[in-house]
Amino acid sequence: MGMEMRHGIALLTLLPILHTSVAGLLFYIFKWCGFSRKDVISAMFCGSQKTLAFGLPLVNTVFEGNANLASYCAPIMFIHPLQLILGSLFAPVLSKYAAEEGEKEEGI
Repeated sequence: MGMEMRHGIALLTLLPILHTSVAGLLFYIFKWCGFSRKDVISAMFCGSQKTLAFGLPLVNTVFEGNANLASYCAPIMFIHPLQLILGSLFAPVLSKYAAEEGEKEEGI
């Protein structure tokens, strides 16, 4: 048993929205808590990034022998490359954000 195409499309639509929302929420929470800009960025990525190496074996162990295993693994398989793509899109903006802190410290 596999996964229907409409479910794959729904995952590819919803996962980036969910990931971006969680990353943004974590960004503002840690910013509000008074962390430095570099710490805010680090916390944002650590809190929202989940690895394929951790999730896939966990799902395989928990749902071993289940006929719907492919459906349970699909979100993890889709989110991993999406995290890389979204992270690379966020990187220039976050790099500029972190650099502004250094400029403020130097008085530029």
